[in-house]
Amino acid sequence: MILVLSMLIFGLISTIGYILDRSGRFRISALCYMFYGSMLMWSVDLYTELKEDGLEALAMNPGDVIDDLLLSASVTVLALAVWGVINAWHAFRKPARITEAA
Repeated sequence: MILVLSMLIFGLISTIGYILDRSGRFRISALCYMFYGSMLMWSVDLYTELKEDGLEALAMNPGDVIDDLLLSASVTVLALAVWGVINAWHAFRKPARITEAA
């Protein structure tokens, strides 16, 4: 549950960033895809756990909470790192030369 909520929050934040970045300079669409993909994966996982275990799947002990928070943090850091590499790649890539036919 914590995983789904955290990725929902990060997905909404990246969607707002995507809407505000009209120039496309920061390529937030890649960040949206990563967060939405993880949110979809964890939502399906939560659905199957609820289907198998019922409401007992929502019961959390302190170990589960810590595991979920660490997994959310690691996925967020990894997504931001990949996004940073994508932005750096596009920033340092040389534009192709346009030649005109005479």
